Parts: sequence; structure tokens; C-alpha cells
Amino acid sequence: MSELFEQRRREPLLQEVYYEQSVNFKEKNLADPEIDAMLTDLSIDNARRKRTSWRRAYKSLELLIQRYSGGAPLADLEAYAARAFAQFQRHYAAFSDAKLKLWEPDAYQYVMWLLSLAVLLGLKEWVPTIATWISTDPEDGQDVLVSRLFGRLGVSLPGESLIHDKPYADLLRATETHGEAQQQAMANYLKRWYGGMKDCYWFDLHKERTDAGFFGYWSFEAGLVTLLWGIDDGSYREMRFYPKDLADFGREQAMAPQGEVQKPHISRRTGERCPYAGRWGVLESPGAFVQERMFRKGDVFPEGIGRDRQEGPVTWIVMGREDGGPTREA
Repeated sequence: MSELFEQRRREPLLQEVYYEQSVNFKEKNLADPEIDAMLTDLSIDNARRKRTSWRRAYKSLELLIQRYSGGAPLADLEAYAARAFAQFQRHYAAFSDAKLKLWEPDAYQYVMWLLSLAVLLGLKEWVPTIATWISTDPEDGQDVLVSRLFGRLGVSLPGESLIHDKPYADLLRATETHGEAQQQAMANYLKRWYGGMKDCYWFDLHKERTDAGFFGYWSFEAGLVTLLWGIDDGSYREMRFYPKDLADFGREQAMAPQGEVQKPHISRRTGERCPYAGRWGVLESPGAFVQERMFRKGDVFPEGIGRDRQEGPVTWIVMGREDGGPTREA
């Protein structure tokens, strides 16, 4: 393991060689033209397309978390988050019957990840859309904690009882108390969080075979509640699984002056040469990258692809540089 990666990584269990292998595999999958074609080929069995579509969506979320675990700059994670949300949006537009059912531990955690990362990375505009991916059928589960979190952000969802008492009872308690009791509830939640995730597919993933795609263990929802309820995290910010720097970043985003203009991403038009090796994408709508490719320094940027409704000259925006440099203009 290189000294740079060891210093940069946030997840202490992450090994550089396996991290690079997994990240590269996921990136190739997300830009695989054969999968693109399959997802739009109605002659292919619907169930197969749905499975493939869902895999691409949740793998894009895993990749976002993996980038965070590996030490990617927080400001650069916005593009990866927007891509993940766009993949979920694409999936649910194509398969509207495949909503997240809160009684399922994995689905519940997906909701926590999606909502928390949207808010902590300054992408609150996605919150109402994320809410539409959740089933509101009583048989699929209606949860008071999920309802309370979305309600804090101005989105109404039904829910009067807690579906998963372990470990979420402590987190729910943190939204109902104040002062030391609130801080203690958060500390208790972080203590019990990992053990309470044993029914999730990724539990103990770091112990599996080396190519299992371990992407890191983080209670992003602990950072979300800390931010939304204005809790002093001094007593638990050093605890395992708490994304302290992301919580700080979210706080900075929330405190930024209204109307403050963020520096634009580094971008180039069709026909211009690539200034930095890395992953570049084309925007279909604000924050939603629909065309992604790896380019070497000096490559000429091509036109858009017609099937993505961006045929002809387009603007390519850097999503991640191989040299680890900034993705926004100085």
C-alpha cells in the first residue's frame, strides 16, 4: 500500500490494490455500451433488464461511497453523487413498479444513504425526487424515522412507527431529545450501528473474497441527523463509522450565503483537447451525467451520442482526474 493512499483513505479496512480493482470495474460497468444497449432493448426479457438496471443503479451508489472511503476530495464527490442519483432516476423511470420497500433492511439503508448524501453534499434539490422512489403502500412499510427526516426537509411521507428497532431506535431518540441526552443517543447509535446492520447484504463484506467489492462502512445518517438537528458532535465525532468531515462539509454548505455562486467545473467543448486524464461526462440536466467516458490527456473530445438526446457538439465536464487535482476552475 502506498503511503499516499494510506494517508488519504478514510476507511481503515480499505486496501489500495482491491480498492483500485473494484473502482475500475464499477467505472467500466457504468460506461459499458453493451449494457446501455441492453437496457433500451425491449426485445430482452423485462425481468432481466430490470435486474441489470437495478444493479447499475446501486453499484453507482456503492462507487460514490467507495470514492469517499478512498479519500476523494469532498467537493469532487458531488459529481459522483449526481451520477448515482441520475442512475436511480433512470431506473425508476423505466421500472416504476420497483419502489424501495422500507421493511427490507437493504432498501431502508439505501434510503438513508441516498437522503444523507444528497443533503451532506449540498444536493438538496434531489430530496423530493428521492422520496418518489420509496413505496408508500402500508404493506411495504411506512416508517416514522424516514417520515421525520424527509419532513425536516419539507417533504411529507407517511409513517407513525419504527420498522427497524435495531439499530434505529437510538437515532430516532436523537430527534426527540436535547443536550446531553441527544448526544448520548447519537453515541449509542454509532456503538450499535454496525451490529444492527447484520441483515444488510454488505455486512462483513471486508471478510469476503478480495474481489467482493468492499466499499466501506459509514453511518451517513448519523451525519444527517447531526446536521438537521444542529447537534454538537464533539462527544462522538471520533467514533468509528461517523463521517465527521462529511458532516462538517454539510454544515459548511448549509451556512454558505444564499445565492453564492460556486466555481464552475472544468469543461471543454467537442473538438477541443482533454487537459487532464480522467473521467468526463455530459450533462443531460443539472447534476445528471448521462454520458461518461475515460479520456487521456490530449484526446480530442467527440460529439454527443444521439440516443442520450445530446447528438452533435456538447460540453464535456470533468468528473474525476487521475492526478487527483481539482475538478473546478481556480
